[in-house]
Amino acid sequence: MRKSVCALVCAAAALAAPALQAAPEAVSGATVKANLQGGAMPENVDAVTSASVVPETLRQKVVPNGFTRDGNAKRVLFVVGDPRHESVEWDLVNTAAKHFMDKGLEVEIRDLYKIGFNPVLPLESFFHAKDGFGPAPKDVAVEQLIVSAADYIVFCYPNWHDSPNAITKGYMERVFSKQFAYRDTEKGLEGLLKDKGIFVIMNAGWVGMGRGSVGDGIPQKAGEKSNPIWDSYMTAYKTVWDDTAGFWGVKNLGQFVNDRTPGNLDADYAEKLQKLRNDLKASLDRNFHLK
Repeated sequence: MRKSVCALVCAAAALAAPALQAAPEAVSGATVKANLQGGAMPENVDAVTSASVVPETLRQKVVPNGFTRDGNAKRVLFVVGDPRHESVEWDLVNTAAKHFMDKGLEVEIRDLYKIGFNPVLPLESFFHAKDGFGPAPKDVAVEQLIVSAADYIVFCYPNWHDSPNAITKGYMERVFSKQFAYRDTEKGLEGLLKDKGIFVIMNAGWVGMGRGSVGDGIPQKAGEKSNPIWDSYMTAYKTVWDDTAGFWGVKNLGQFVNDRTPGNLDADYAEKLQKLRNDLKASLDRNFHLK
């Protein structure tokens, strides 16, 4: 009997599978938390999920002070792409927001899931985003007003597939459109968002066991200053954000990537979480030159 193309392709893939090099995430054990046969949800999912969850008693609730007409205070806009307010990613957002406010800065948070931001670039506004033709869609125009008012834009998202997740990336594509974020000139593209800075806060599952940016990985061998796998990821992320910053005319202020989240069942979870929060605040002080 003649085999279908799908069957042939699947058979070939099965034969080739042993030769494929597994991704670091696949061999790290980071996602092997529970055997969910049949997809049943365990009663205590917080204890076994591969997604980082902060225990309820340790969760923070931070209310941003908002942008005012005070021209003296620097303004920080958080663009957050995580639907889980109990996540470590959101704990980092709350930690950073409170730290900025404690330092006298004004903070706005755009919770992309809460506001229902549509990350899809439809055909009818495709040429606005790409070429700046026509008026901005109403939802984009609102976000552009907020971005224009900000001195710093902090993109916050969990690392699910080694890049900004769909809702965050869609925000970038739709809001940072041509004629708003950049334009054509005789000398090439010119970024229009000068005097602004961008920063990234990303919680990861396994990218080499580090916390911070390039050079902040845990050495795996004698003589190493950092984990080379971590540094390769951090260098790649930095390269992408350097390019984005140049595209928009902003300054890339750096990144804080956490790849050392406390285990959900760690007895000293609270102490480890506080250490993570303190490390983030120290990073913000360095990168934003906060006193």
